[in-house]
Amino acid sequence: MTSADVSPRARAHPQLVPLWRGLVVYRVVTLVAALVNAARFAGEWARPALGVAVVAVMVAWTAVSSVRYLRRGDAGTAVADLVITALATASTLLVDTPDRVAQGGSVITTVWSAGPVLAMAIALGWRGGLLGAVVTVGVLFGVRRALDGDLLFDAQLLLIAGLAVGLAADTMRRSVEQLRAAAAREAATAERERLARDIHDGVLQVLALVRRRGDELARTSTPHDTAPGLELARLAGEQEVALRRLITSAPPTPGPDGTVDLSSRLAGVLPAHASLAVPAAPVLLPATVVDELAAVVREGAGNAAAHAGADAGLWVLVEDDPAAVTVSLRDDGVGIPDGRLDEAVAEGHLGVAGSMRGRVDALGGTITLQTGPGEGTEWEIVVPRSSARSGRKP
Repeated sequence: MTSADVSPRARAHPQLVPLWRGLVVYRVVTLVAALVNAARFAGEWARPALGVAVVAVMVAWTAVSSVRYLRRGDAGTAVADLVITALATASTLLVDTPDRVAQGGSVITTVWSAGPVLAMAIALGWRGGLLGAVVTVGVLFGVRRALDGDLLFDAQLLLIAGLAVGLAADTMRRSVEQLRAAAAREAATAERERLARDIHDGVLQVLALVRRRGDELARTSTPHDTAPGLELARLAGEQEVALRRLITSAPPTPGPDGTVDLSSRLAGVLPAHASLAVPAAPVLLPATVVDELAAVVREGAGNAAAHAGADAGLWVLVEDDPAAVTVSLRDDGVGIPDGRLDEAVAEGHLGVAGSMRGRVDALGGTITLQTGPGEGTEWEIVVPRSSARSGRKP
């Protein structure tokens, strides 16, 4: 089988393909052993015709499951394999007499019955391997009806194989995910460095020039004409600082569990003059939740810059507790007059209603506003951790 024969679902965990191929080889080899065993003892069975039928089912299922393992490698096939193999093993009580089986007669599936243990381990990790071993040992005990040395030896082998293969599969999954994350970080860093060079050679130099010329314009103008120059210099200086901070700070990258530090993310979206207070420990949330909260804070900071006043300060506070994460965004500007937000919605400006409240509602959180003419504006965003785990409403 070539790589082109592997379906997209199997390519979701390509690192496990060698294990699935090894399982198929084991399945075929043990089927041959079961066929040899059936040829040796078929004449001694109480119901030879039924035994031949069971062996035929084993051959057909080996073919079907092998194709599915190579093409899909999914847990559903492994569970079906466990059930079918358990039924085939239990059919020994119908093919042969229970007394003869209890006295040491061979089980019709022989070593073929260990295949699902390995399949469960590959598909579901060590927990799946342990479950498969327990089920298989339980069926063998029900068939043999004796806790003898052979059963104990088989149980040890099945448990060791299930746990070892399961741990190997888990390790391979984690290693590949870590490798992918490292490659993504390396690619992001390289792109960031490239953009930083381009920005430094172009945008930052222009902003620095605008800031200097704005100061010169303010000094050489008449007193009543200095305001435009000072404003131009201030805006250029703020954007220069923001751009320098953007290209020199690495973006937060998701950890192995898909979480991102909210504090680091907010530091990259706030303007240069904003004050950010965060807990000492990282505030870890799913990456999608962090992106939504960063967008809410960015919108709030943008509104403050546009409407609070030129000299207004901006403060952001992040609080973390086991029940919820709270983000407070406050400015000391002119405030929002009563009814202004409703007028903005009627005029088609959906920054607050759509971008801020809509995003927080989608996270299952709450957003409250405290403001008034001359009292500044304060937004308080609370996202329960119970809904933040999935990034959706509970």
